Amino acid sequence: MKRYKELKEEILKAGRDFRALFSKAAGAMPVADGTFDRWEKTLDGIDRQIGDESFRVAVVGPIKSGKSTFVNSLFKGDYLKRGAGVVTSIVTRIHYGETLASELTFKSWDEINREIAHAAELLPGMDLTVEETSFDLRKEGHRAALAEGLEGLSRDMLITEDARNVHTVLLSSYLKGYERMEGMIRPDAVTRRFEGDDFASHRDYSGDEVLAVYLKDVCLTIDTVSWDPSVEIADCQGSDSPNPLHLSMIQDYLVYADLLVYVISSRTGLRRADIRFLTMIREMGIAENTTFVVNCDFSEHDSVENMEAIVAKITEELSLLIPEPEVHTVSALYQLLTSLEETLSQRDRMRLEQWRLDEAFSSASVSGMEGFIKALEEKLTLQKYFIALNNHAERQMVIASGVQQWIRLNREMLTRDRDSASRLVSGLTHQQEKMTHVRTMIRSTLDGALKKVKGDLSGRVDRFFDASRGQVVTDVMTHIRQYAPDYGVYATTDEDEDAFIRAMGAVHRDFRQDMDRFLTEEISPKIIGLARELEETLMADLDKITAPYGLMINDTLGDYRQAVEELGLTLGETAPYSLPSMDMETARKVTGIRFPSVSAVLDYSLRVRAEAMVRFGAYTVINFVRNLLNKAPQDRSAICEKALADGMNRTRKEALESMGQHLRDYKEALKEGYLYKLADALADQLFERHAEGFHAYIGRLDELTRRIEETGKDKETVLDAMDAMEKDAIRLFRQVDQVKMMVA
Repeated sequence: MKRYKELKEEILKAGRDFRALFSKAAGAMPVADGTFDRWEKTLDGIDRQIGDESFRVAVVGPIKSGKSTFVNSLFKGDYLKRGAGVVTSIVTRIHYGETLASELTFKSWDEINREIAHAAELLPGMDLTVEETSFDLRKEGHRAALAEGLEGLSRDMLITEDARNVHTVLLSSYLKGYERMEGMIRPDAVTRRFEGDDFASHRDYSGDEVLAVYLKDVCLTIDTVSWDPSVEIADCQGSDSPNPLHLSMIQDYLVYADLLVYVISSRTGLRRADIRFLTMIREMGIAENTTFVVNCDFSEHDSVENMEAIVAKITEELSLLIPEPEVHTVSALYQLLTSLEETLSQRDRMRLEQWRLDEAFSSASVSGMEGFIKALEEKLTLQKYFIALNNHAERQMVIASGVQQWIRLNREMLTRDRDSASRLVSGLTHQQEKMTHVRTMIRSTLDGALKKVKGDLSGRVDRFFDASRGQVVTDVMTHIRQYAPDYGVYATTDEDEDAFIRAMGAVHRDFRQDMDRFLTEEISPKIIGLARELEETLMADLDKITAPYGLMINDTLGDYRQAVEELGLTLGETAPYSLPSMDMETARKVTGIRFPSVSAVLDYSLRVRAEAMVRFGAYTVINFVRNLLNKAPQDRSAICEKALADGMNRTRKEALESMGQHLRDYKEALKEGYLYKLADALADQLFERHAEGFHAYIGRLDELTRRIEETGKDKETVLDAMDAMEKDAIRLFRQVDQVKMMVA
C-alpha cells in the first residue's frame, strides 16, 4: 500500500503541474478561451476518480463468529460493539481518516412505518389498521394499537425456534425507542456526525437494541491505523440471522464488494449455515474474491496441534465449496487485547498474560494476522489499484504529448510569414478533417452497436425471467405450488374465532417466512450472478466493437505526423496510442447508476386472512346444519384444517400472481434502470477516452497568431514563453512515463 500511495501522489502532483503550466501559458500569451479546457477536464476526471477510488472489504460470517472483534483488531481499538444482537441489522462501514468520527444515518418515517407493517403482517392477530388508515408510528392511536397487539400475542409468537421472534423484537424496539428517537427522525433519511471525544456516542444508538432499529447506516472514520483512505472495511450482520431481510442487506453490499473476508469460529467449525451462505456466494459469482479467517478462541483448545487440526479440517471442508481456499488462523481477541494493553481491565490483562505464556498460541495468531494483512494488501494493489493508476498515467502522457504538439505547431505558425503559415494550415486541414471523420465514425458506430448490445442484454434477461422456461420464475412458482404444511399443527378446537385467526395467521406467517428465506438464499444469488455475467459480457462486447478502431486511429495519427514532418515540423515525444480501458465503478458513480436492490425481491404482498375467515364461517354453518339434521358433525379440528387448507390454496394463487408481477417489474428495473444505463455510460466513457487522443490535433491553427496580432503582443516574448512551456511539458511527459514504468 505504501508504494501505491507514493505513485498515486505522483499522478496527483503531475495533475497540479499541468494546471500550473496552463495557467502560466494563459498569462504569457493571448490564448483563446477554452484552449486547455479539454485537458483540464481530463485532469479533473483523473483527480476525481483517484479521490473516489474505493476498495470494499466485506467481513461476513455467522452470528458470534467474532466478526466485530476481528474488525476491531484490524483497527487496533474497541470501536465496534462486540457481540451485537441479530436485531442490529446494519452494515457498519469503517474508513481510515484524519479525524475520529462516526456518522449515523437514520431511517425516514416512511421506511420505519413500512418495516413495522411488514413485520406485523407476519404475526397472527396483529392488525395495525386504525380507522382504515395506514400505520404511522407518529400517531398516538397507532402506537396504542401496536402496544395492544404485542400484548395480545401468545407465547409461541414471542419465541421462534427457541429464540426471541425477530419480528416481535423489532416491533417492541420501535415502540420502546419512539420517545427518545421522535426528534431525530425526519421525512427523509438524516445523518448525524459525532467527532473526537463524542465519537463513542454512536454506541448510544448502535449498541442499544431499541434505538438501533432506527438506524439505516453507520460509517466510522478511524485515525489510529494508517490504512489507505480509499479502503472500506464493512462489518456485516450475521449471515445466519433468522431475518431474511438481514441477509438481503448483506447481498446488497456484496454486489459492490471487491473482497470478502469470511470469519469462521474454531469453536463451532464449519456449520450448515456456513455451507448455505458459501453456496450462495458461489452462486453470486464472487467466490474467487473470498478469503477466510479462522478465529481461534485459545481457551477452547488444549494445544496448538489441536487448533491446527481443527483449522485443517475446516480448510478441507471449505475446499469442497471453494477451490484452494486461502485460510488464515488468527485469534481476533488476542490481537485486539494486545493493541489495547495499556487500557485493559485487570481481568483482561490477566487473560492476555496467560495467553502470552503459551508462546505457540500467541505466535500462531501473530503470524496469521501478518499473513492476512500481507495478502490483503496484495489484493488491494494487484487486483485493482495499479490497473487504475496505469490508466491514469496513460491519459496524462497523452496530455503531455498533446501540449508539446500544440506548442510546436503554434510556434511554427508564429515564426512563418503569412503565406507560409497559410500553406501550413492548408496542408494540415485535410488531416484534421480525417481525424474528425474517424472520431464521428467511432461515436456513430458506438451508438449503432449499443442497440444490438442492449438487444442482446434484453434477450438474456428475458430468457432468465421467462415464465415458462426461465429457471428463476419456474423455481419460484414450483416452490409456491409445492408448499404443503401440516395443517394439523395449526388447527385448533377452540370455539373462539380469534383462535382460528391466529391459526390462519400462523400458516400465513410461516409461508411468508419460507418464501422470504427461499427468495434470499436461492433466487437473489442467481439474479446477482446473472448481473455479474452480463456486466462482463457488456465490457467484452464494447471492447470488441471498438478494438478495430485502434488500428484506424493509429493509422490516422501516423498520417498526421507524417504530413507534419513533410511540412518541416517535428512533433517531439508522443505517447503511443493504446485502446482505452473501461472503468465500471467510475461509470456507475458518474451517472449515479445503482444495481436494483435485491432487498426489493422480498417486497411482495399476500393478504388472505379475511377470505379464510369467511370460509371458516361457512364450514361452521354447514356443521350446524348437519347437527339439526341429526347427521354426524365433523370434528371442529377437521373443519379448522379444511378451512386452513382452503385458505392456503388461495394464498398460493395470490402468491403466484403477486410474485409473477413482482418478478416482471424487477426484470424491467434490471434492464431499463441498470443494464441499459450502464451500457450508455460505458460507451460514453469509451468515446471520451478515444477523443482525448485526438484533442491535440484538432483545432484552429491560426487562432493564436490572430490573437497576438489583435492584442499587439510581442511575438518574441510569446516564443520565449512557449520554449519554457515546452520544457515543462517534456519534463512532465518523462515524469508520467516514469510513473507508468514503476506501475508496470
